[in-house]
Formats: sequence, structure tokens, C-alpha cells
Amino acid sequence: MTKAKKTTAPKTAAAEVKKEAPAAAKKETAVEKKTEAPVEVKVEAPVEEKKPAAKKAAAKKAELVETVHVQYAGSEWTVSELLEKAKAAYAAEGGDVSVLSDVQLYVKPEEQKAYYVMNGGAAGSIDL
Repeated sequence: MTKAKKTTAPKTAAAEVKKEAPAAAKKETAVEKKTEAPVEVKVEAPVEEKKPAAKKAAAKKAELVETVHVQYAGSEWTVSELLEKAKAAYAAEGGDVSVLSDVQLYVKPEEQKAYYVMNGGAAGSIDL
């Protein structure tokens, strides 16, 4: 058995050009990529959130509810009820409730009375 020799055909110039062309194209694209202008990225400063005003923050908090109860000999009154009765009595006597700047209330449960002084001058009493 004889071994057949492989013969290589001489390379033609056209075949060499075909092989070199893709490599040359790859080199050109690599060079083109390097010479492209860099992309500009604008970075803006972070937008600062506006803090709510103190009034808004206070409004979001749970409001404090204060109620004062006066108890004596089986009876009970709240201070707000007594103030409203005193203002109504003052208005019934001809006083102008819309201009009040100072209201003082003295509660005397043993007498079943509350005494009021409006704007430092007008005085009167209400029954509990």
C-alpha cells in the first residue's frame, strides 16, 4: 500500500486577499471604535425634597385633646361646658363675645355656682 502524498495547491493571491480582508476589516472597526467621540453623560444634582412647613408637620401629628372634669357631690361638669355657659350668659347681658380677649372662670361647686370675669371688667355668675 502506498501512501498518497498530500499536495497543497499553491496559494493564489486572491485567496490570500480573501483571508486578509476580514482581518483587516476587524482592525479597522476596532480603530473606528477607539476614535469615536466619547458619549457625554450629564449628571444633575439630586433634587432635594422640600421639607413640609412646621404647620403641616404639626397637623400630621395626633392632636392633643385635653378635657378637665370637675366633680362634686355626685355632679360633674367640664371646663369647656362651663366656659360656654359663661359666654352665653355674658352675651345675654348684652356683652360682645367676639371681642373677648380675657376670660376668667371661678368654679365654686359648694355654692353650685361659677363666677366669670370678661375682659377684666364685666362680671357675673352661672348656676352649675
